[in-house]
Amino acid sequence: MNKKIFRCSLIISLITLLVSVLLIMGILYGYFESQLKRQLRTEADCIGAAVMAEGISYFDNIAINERITLIAPDGSVLADTDAGAERLENHLDRKEIQLALKNGSGSSVRYSDTLMERTVYYAVRLKDGNILRVSSKQYTVVTILLKLVQPIAVVVLFSVLASVILSVTVSGKIIDDEERQKREKLRSEFTSNVSHELKTPLTSISGFAEMLMQGDADKETVVDFSQSIYDESQRMISLVQDILRISELDEQRRFEREDVDLYSLAEEVTKRLKPKADEMRVQLRVIGEHAHINGVHKILDEILYNLCDNAIKYNRQNGLAEVGIFEKENEILLSVRDTGIGIAKEEQERIFERFYRVDKAHSRAIGGTGLGLSIVKHGAIYHRASIQIESDRDKGTTITVCFPKQ
Repeated sequence: MNKKIFRCSLIISLITLLVSVLLIMGILYGYFESQLKRQLRTEADCIGAAVMAEGISYFDNIAINERITLIAPDGSVLADTDAGAERLENHLDRKEIQLALKNGSGSSVRYSDTLMERTVYYAVRLKDGNILRVSSKQYTVVTILLKLVQPIAVVVLFSVLASVILSVTVSGKIIDDEERQKREKLRSEFTSNVSHELKTPLTSISGFAEMLMQGDADKETVVDFSQSIYDESQRMISLVQDILRISELDEQRRFEREDVDLYSLAEEVTKRLKPKADEMRVQLRVIGEHAHINGVHKILDEILYNLCDNAIKYNRQNGLAEVGIFEKENEILLSVRDTGIGIAKEEQERIFERFYRVDKAHSRAIGGTGLGLSIVKHGAIYHRASIQIESDRDKGTTITVCFPKQ
């Protein structure tokens, strides 16, 4: 974003500068050329009158910045303020001389060999037939541009700095707006999803309670309804607890860090989940090595618990859920592999979204809240860890959390 805004603002600034310089120079250059020609014409008229009055001797005492040349009708030079007349070649072929002989006056412009200077000539025919020519040198556009290199460079540098400041400021505001809109959208979606998730168990609880209130149910039905109310209540409790965990992580609260042995923690978590694994007939085990990281024990426990819980719930009977802790050169890997139903490629990017379920019916049947992997993602982000997933339909899933070494 920053680079794009910087490039655009810089290009616009440079184009504006270039167009402005060329436009201003074009206008001023044409104006000064017209002024110079009028000045030369005025001087030629005045000097011509003086030459007619005093003769060629006028050239002996003349003091003027411009070059003055007196030329005979045949093109030979009679007098010149810059050089001896005898050393100058015939001027009959000069454009301004030919125009003066034909029309009474004429002008022309000639450039130097280097194109760094140009000379403006104005010639007028005197009453005695001789031609008086006045000339003045003028810088070309190339010379003026070269003289402007330093100030232009300063302006360009200023434009670059201004573009940098503008890009940072504008992109910052754009990013802030995008982040704010994203947060608002996520908050709205989260509120909607929470409402929907709570509505289902609340509706069930309300329905069961209403039937019990009628007093027509027998003892067996009362027991069934009570069990259903209990199950739905537990589901609501789990949902609220998961929501609170995500809220804590969203707020980026500061948690106390400590040295955590991931292997020992994995053994603790699998021990707590063993009854559930036995019930689902899933073999649960820990492999690897002891590896220590500086982290938040509570969050790391939740990452392990949710990954292992999913590996059990979405597994097959007589399947395997395996936790692996491995230490590499620059990172520590926590992987959880299962032999369960797997996740299709097109759904793998979405499984960490809040309330997203690959198999909605199966998830509700086993009491899933749809927030487990979202908690894993937020916990990984808190520890600056990345997450990798390998999975195929009906071939199981492996989720790996890569913790950078501190």
